[in-house]
Amino acid sequence: MALIQILLDIIAPIFVLIGMGFFMEKKTRYDLQVLTKALLYLIMPATLVTTLSTSKLSSAYVWDTLFFCLAMLILLFLLSAGIARIFRYNKQMTRAFNLSVMYYNSGNYGFPASDLAFPGLGLAVQAIILCVQNFLIFTLGFFIISARHIPARQAFTQMFKMPFIYAIIMAWLIRSYHIQMPAFIWLPLEYLTQALIPMALLTLGIQLAKTKINHAWQVSLVSLLCRLFISPIIGYGLVFLMDIDQAIAPILILSTSYPTAINTVLIAMEFDSEEEFAANAVFLSTISSVITVAAVIYMVKQF
Repeated sequence: MALIQILLDIIAPIFVLIGMGFFMEKKTRYDLQVLTKALLYLIMPATLVTTLSTSKLSSAYVWDTLFFCLAMLILLFLLSAGIARIFRYNKQMTRAFNLSVMYYNSGNYGFPASDLAFPGLGLAVQAIILCVQNFLIFTLGFFIISARHIPARQAFTQMFKMPFIYAIIMAWLIRSYHIQMPAFIWLPLEYLTQALIPMALLTLGIQLAKTKINHAWQVSLVSLLCRLFISPIIGYGLVFLMDIDQAIAPILILSTSYPTAINTVLIAMEFDSEEEFAANAVFLSTISSVITVAAVIYMVKQF
């Protein structure tokens, strides 16, 4: 009964909005670049500022979250590299497969899911996870997939074009020095924050509607198994090994169960590196997460 309640109260609202975006795109073509940039350059940075600057997370929770995310990244890389070797994927497929397993959708999907499952604290912890994931995907992710396409220096400088870095700095200054922001600045930031969940999910639905399933689905199923099933198991073991406080442990485990990040498709498209596989991995893992994420929420609620 509890699992059904989770499906109705948490998962269903998420997929209703994703479905709206999906069918809107099928009826009327939308400019995905405009929506993505609005999220990336306005809504998500504003959310990071308002959430992190007002969060009551202790410094211990912040450091635990940071170390957890880094440890997960390393373990997921080793997992994906081992499986790629077992199945003898070529170098290009191995790079794309690594990204599909290592990076999960902490923004469009993770923010609303964590907030609905763990109101208040879930959004604050997920904001930190989003920062770490975005930082790593636009640094290490670029290095992995673009090794033969652009110089290392160019891949590194790409990170500083992303607004989330400056949002983190702004949030840290506000929190550390107890800065009182004027209403004409703070209120627009709050309004943008309130737009995060509907905009993120509608955009995700539109992105999925533009995805085409093709012959790469076999490898995508292996990616799905790693992302939705093995990853939460690793996360579950990691919170115990790190002795993470039970207040944030369930949120961290839940974050590892989210589907493959849409950014992996954007990077693959940018460098013409198995973009069909990347798109399939995102689509299939997102659809399948209806059941798997609900199951993980049910289990972590038993903490």
